[in-house]
Amino acid sequence: MDKLTFSSVSPDQEALVLNWLHKPHVNEWFHGTGLQNTIEGLRAFVANGTPHFDPWIAYCNNIPFAFLITSDVLDSEANYPENPLAKWIEVGKKAITLDLLIGDETYLGKGLSTPMIWEFLEEVHPDKDLVFIDPEEVNKKAIHVYAKAGFEKIDDFIASWHPVPHILMRLRRG
Repeated sequence: MDKLTFSSVSPDQEALVLNWLHKPHVNEWFHGTGLQNTIEGLRAFVANGTPHFDPWIAYCNNIPFAFLITSDVLDSEANYPENPLAKWIEVGKKAITLDLLIGDETYLGKGLSTPMIWEFLEEVHPDKDLVFIDPEEVNKKAIHVYAKAGFEKIDDFIASWHPVPHILMRLRRG
C-alpha cells in the first residue's frame, strides 16, 4: 500500500512546485490570474513565510508528487457578499479552502487523489469542521474525485480570478 505523507513547502522545493505549475496537465486548470496568484503566494511563503495561503507537498512513499494549498476561512468573510463562500460560512466553525494538483505525471490516474485528500485533512487539519473546494464546472474529473472524497455541491459561481463557471463544494467533517 502506498504511504502518503505531507509537509509544508520548503525553500528548496520552490523550483519543483514552479515546474509542476507550468506543466500542460496543470495549466489546463491553473492559468491566468489564478496561476499568477499561486506563484506570488508561493514565492512570498518561501521568502518570508507569510503568504495569503499555506502551500504543502504530498509525498507517495517519500517521493514528492502533489501540491496542495489551504487557506483559513474567517468568520468575517461572511460580511462580504461578493465572496462565493459568504453565504456558506458557519460562524464558529473552523473552515479552510483547499486546492490541489498532482504535479508528477507518473502519479496521474493511480487513484491517489481521494486518499490524499482524506489523509491530508486527517494529518494536517484534523480540527477543521468544513472544507471548501471550487473546481471549474468543466473539470469533471476533479468534481468526481471531490465527490468521492465526500464533498457535496452547494453552489455555482463565476470566479473573479477566472470568469468561467465554477462549482463550490463543501466537505463537512466531524
